[in-house]
Amino acid sequence: MILILAEADDSDALWLRAALTECVETPVNVLTPTQLVCARSIVHRMSSDGGDFAFVFADGSSLGASEVRGLVNRMSKMPTAHLAFAAPADRDYAAAELQAFLLGWLASLSCPMLNPPAPESLAGAWHNEVAALHLATIAGLRCRPAGIGADGPLLAPPDAANLRHFIVDGRVIGPILPAAERDALEQFSHLWGARLLQVDTVIEEGRLTFVDASVLPRYPTGGRPLVRAMAQVLSA
Repeated sequence: MILILAEADDSDALWLRAALTECVETPVNVLTPTQLVCARSIVHRMSSDGGDFAFVFADGSSLGASEVRGLVNRMSKMPTAHLAFAAPADRDYAAAELQAFLLGWLASLSCPMLNPPAPESLAGAWHNEVAALHLATIAGLRCRPAGIGADGPLLAPPDAANLRHFIVDGRVIGPILPAAERDALEQFSHLWGARLLQVDTVIEEGRLTFVDASVLPRYPTGGRPLVRAMAQVLSA
């Protein structure tokens, strides 16, 4: 099966599940982080030859390593509600251990994954606004001037509606662009360090101008072309 790791109320994940189901032969299921950390039984083995795991969930269902053929990772935060009544020191310790476990579990999967976790975020590579502008500039994208104040970066909002593109393993999906600007988006995605990235831009002074980027895309904007590209990666 293909798993989408996301919160139960993540509407983009639910949309993606329905769309992917039409593109792949294997089942597509949404798995929530709460289901993972509150499983009745968790067995996770790691060795130099790879990893193996088995979950038994609260409803009696199970999941083993051999069943997972691909994974879309949208886990932006770790669930900790079940630790609310623990002593503060115990709660912090348990949260740190769960974070380490989830990082290790995701990193040990051998199936195709969009997007692998990173130390700074379970959902994948993340960069603050200033770092994102720096990467966009290096990639060749036009960026608005930004100032740095005591309260953080001072970024002016765009004046026009955003354009939205998606980069899937170096393939740009979205409104047609000149070759140079498509190449800049590809390079930006590479510098960001994500296999799947949403990039929002706006046309200013006749040039594509960087606005924002995210590893948690709004899939419906990309439509069927994006879903087909994701399906190809996940089914490889």
